[in-house]
Amino acid sequence: MSIRTFGKILIGLGVVGGIAVTAWWYLFFEQILGESVKDASACFYRTTTKCSGFNLIGQIGDIPTYDPVVLWVSLIIFSVGIVVYGLSARRK
Repeated sequence: MSIRTFGKILIGLGVVGGIAVTAWWYLFFEQILGESVKDASACFYRTTTKCSGFNLIGQIGDIPTYDPVVLWVSLIIFSVGIVVYGLSARRK
């Protein structure tokens, strides 16, 4: 496997992770807040006191609680993929 291909794979994994985490965020907070899901927009990228309260409700309701760490991991994987792909393109 070439470095360029590895970069593409990382980019793809980052994109898929970003899509999955967005769906997870929406589905989790939609179950708790209904149509007021926008009230949890800050919870998408960080955990506030309000978000912790929503997570507690989710745990009581046996709903897999949303964790923004997955978003940041996806962004890191995507970013590393961009760097790897960009550096491999410069070498040619």
